[in-house]
Formats: sequence, C-alpha cells, structure tokens
Amino acid sequence: MVLSELAVRLNCAEYKNWVKAGHCLLLLRGCLHGFVGREAFMPRGLADKTGPEECDAVALLSLINSCDHFLVDRKKVTELIKCRNEIMHSSEMKVSSMWLRDFQRKIQNFLNEFKNIPEIVTVYSRVEELLTSDWAVHIPEEDQRDGCEYEAGVYLSQSQVNEIEMELLKEKLQEIYLQATEQEVLPEEIANRLEVVKEFLRNNEDLRNGLTEDMQKLDSLHLQHQKRDSKEPRAQTLQGKA
Repeated sequence: MVLSELAVRLNCAEYKNWVKAGHCLLLLRGCLHGFVGREAFMPRGLADKTGPEECDAVALLSLINSCDHFLVDRKKVTELIKCRNEIMHSSEMKVSSMWLRDFQRKIQNFLNEFKNIPEIVTVYSRVEELLTSDWAVHIPEEDQRDGCEYEAGVYLSQSQVNEIEMELLKEKLQEIYLQATEQEVLPEEIANRLEVVKEFLRNNEDLRNGLTEDMQKLDSLHLQHQKRDSKEPRAQTLQGKA
C-alpha cells in the first residue's frame, strides 16, 4: 500500500519535480552547514536555534546574503531564495519542468560561487545528476527492491524518498505556521492552504501518519485565530451600543 501511494505520487511529473527541487535544497543545506558560522543572525522563527546545523536552506541563504564575510554575488543568492519560497508556497506542491530547468540554472550558478570548496563541488555533481535524470518507479515482486531508481542507476529506497518528502512537507507546514503566527497572510488563505495539505494527506496515509503533530499544531493556531476574529466584531458592536 505504501509503495503504491509513492508510485502514484511520483508518477505525477510536476509533483516529482517539486520533490526533486526540494531534495536539491536539502543537499544544499547539508553542505552549507559546513562553512556558515554561528555568529550571524537567525531569521524569523529561528531564534531558538543553537546553530546553522538546525536551520533550513532559506535561513542559511539569508545569512550568506546579509553577512559581509561571504564574498558572493548577492543576485544569485536572492534568486535561489526566491526559488525556495516558490517551492514552499506552491499550494499543490507541484512545479513545471520549465521551472525546474530554470531552478537548475540558478542553484548551479550559486554553487559556482563556492567551487573552491570540495563539499560544494560534490553537491554540484549530485544536483546535476538528480535534476537531469528521471525516477523510474515500480511496484516490485516479492524478491525485488522497492523504491525508485535514476536512469543512470543511482538507487533511492522507498524509505529514503519518503524521508525527503516528509522533510519537505514539515518545512512547508512550518512556513504556513510562521505566516499564520505573524499574520503575513489572510486567515482565509491560511485555511485554503491547510485544506489543500489535508486533502493531500488524506490520500497519502504513509505521509499523514508522520505529520499528525505538525497538523494539530497548525489546526490549533488557526482555531485560535478564528475565535479571536469572531470576538472582534462582537466587541465592536458592544462598544457601538455603549
């Protein structure tokens, strides 16, 4: 059942593109941890983090963009931050193949700024391999391996793909939570985004079970906002009568 759900998801080209792009950002985050210092500021919602190893890709990119210590083309950083935000704000968790090609160009342009760092060179190669290959998904017989495979033969197990999806979805839910907390987005828009994620998870039990706590946290916050908003008109009415 779990593998069949994975197969359905990855047989949707635009969702697979979304996962690929997100996976690239996870790879980027991993290599950025190696040379981003602890001394710089922590972006919104991350003040409780003890160091860069606990931050997501956009936090580390923002760090690089704002710190004079890093001699880098700021435009390339800004373009990559924009791509990351487009991934996280994609309501249906889908991006087109054209978007993915543009993303590949931008992330590789950014990585080229640090081509003297071995870890970055390694990630550059992995990103290129990931974005220029297709994941062949199949439901195996009993003795076959499950998961997905690059055309070039690089193998990812079902659990590895699932872990990537889970991490991306957790980051997406955290983004929605921050936007709701700081009231950057109208409550109606938050409700719509939540409903899209809920519908997606209803159809994908293998992912839903690992995100229960995150969804409850968001639902609770959204309910608080709804109660507060419903009280405000009543309070205004009472003030008017007084």
